Order: sequence, then structure tokens, then C-alpha cells
Amino acid sequence: MLVLSRNCTKSAQYISLHIPSNEKTKGSINYDLLMSMPKGACVVNTARKEVICEEGLLKVFAERADFSYISDIAPVCKDEIAAKYEGRYFFTPKKMGAQTAEANINAGIAGANQIINFLEKGDETFKVN
Repeated sequence: MLVLSRNCTKSAQYISLHIPSNEKTKGSINYDLLMSMPKGACVVNTARKEVICEEGLLKVFAERADFSYISDIAPVCKDEIAAKYEGRYFFTPKKMGAQTAEANINAGIAGANQIINFLEKGDETFKVN
């Protein structure tokens, strides 16, 4: 797994996160890493909210008027960010990307095909337990 370091963030004005939430990544996007980014920095988090150290995020917002944060899920501290840092953040509504008509139709078709494949061929490819 690629781990971000201060060396790579010194020149990265934009960082887009696409990492899982696990013991190694939870809180890994922290104050020190965010502060090492250049002026006008923006973090785009399409990973899990747990990878962001929210205490560090709030501290960076307070210390850097040039910093912005975009996420497809609002952090727990969203109300504090909204109250103090207008125009420097954007959070999409919950489940925004997955709740389209096309996504729901595709999920239904995939589920039906899995049932048919199991009944006709005994296919257990997607067996959960």
C-alpha cells in the first residue's frame, strides 16, 4: 500500500484519497501531513471518513485559510467546519454516487443473474457465508 509522506505532499496541491479504512490507514491523513501541503492545497476524500484525523483537519482549517477539503461523506465535525469555514469545504449527501436509477437497476440485474446462476449451475461465486 502506498503511504503518503511529507516528501510527496510538499508539491501536491491536490490529493485524492482512495484507500480502505483499516488499522494502518485510520487517522493516517493527519495534521502533519496536511500541513506539509503547499499553499492552496485541497484534499479530496472519496475513501472512508475514518482515514482523516478530524482533530488534525480542524486544526489545519483554523491555521490555514488557503486549505480546502472535499469529501463524499461528511465528517463528524461537519457542523463546526460549516460554521467557521464557509467556501472551503464541500460534502455530498450520503450515498450520493450509488443512489442513481442506473446503479439500482444494475444491482437488481446482477442479483437476479446470481440467483439464476446458482439455481441452474450451482454457481456459488458470490456466496457470502
